[in-house]
Amino acid sequence: MQIHETAFITSMYRSYHEDISKDLYAKLWNNPKTNSLIPSILKNVSKDEAILHSLRNRFFYERVKSFFDKNDGGTFINFGSGFSMYQFQINKNVTTIEIDKKDIINYKKEKIDKWITQGKLPFRKILYTSIDFNILTEREIIKILLPLLQNKPTFILIEGVLFFLNRDTTNKLFRIFRRIQSPGDLVGSVSYLPEIETTEVYQRLLRYFNANNDVGDSFNHQTIPTSYYQNTEGYLLKEHIDEFQLSQIYTSNSAITSKSSILNENMYLLEMT
Repeated sequence: MQIHETAFITSMYRSYHEDISKDLYAKLWNNPKTNSLIPSILKNVSKDEAILHSLRNRFFYERVKSFFDKNDGGTFINFGSGFSMYQFQINKNVTTIEIDKKDIINYKKEKIDKWITQGKLPFRKILYTSIDFNILTEREIIKILLPLLQNKPTFILIEGVLFFLNRDTTNKLFRIFRRIQSPGDLVGSVSYLPEIETTEVYQRLLRYFNANNDVGDSFNHQTIPTSYYQNTEGYLLKEHIDEFQLSQIYTSNSAITSKSSILNENMYLLEMT
């Protein structure tokens, strides 16, 4: 398995629970290869992965939508966008900047353009740029992004990405966010708390990746304490919630009864000061 395949898997998870994720277009990415991978993941890692990813999507769907309802014509910047489809369910006047590795960006642009032409998706103004966070410098990334911005309110999302990065790259990204945002702009982020590392479900996740990871497509497995967000220079932590808590809000009669039994990701919303 290569890292980009996780983008297909996450998208298919969202399509399993449209009522929760609110992602009505995730099913466009469904394909037989990904469908064949998922039963093994649910069996060998965690049976709750599909619902957890749908809950994560629901949280950011509501925060992104709320922000752009108030900031019509702003810019949504999706770092490590994968195959997420938020832009098609928010205000049509919002400009979206999709950022990911070249193979994902090229493939996504081709498919999105085709589906818009076919009427399967509404038209949106989308700018695509390929950036490898690990390779390009802070200055190089800023040089790419600044010309795409229009001095309007921005919401940056970095979802399902930090797990694969090291702390130096993470610090670099947050310095970049600070350089391109203005007071009142938001950052949405997702990460695991360090204490998850002692849980059996997390160890199963690592074993699964190690057993199925393609040679040459290495990844980190970063966890981040909440204090990192509380002390991020230039930002105020406005909201923090985890998937276990979201399950109590959005799923009736939830079968999830313990944080330690699931891959419990934490969602953070930061406001630039």
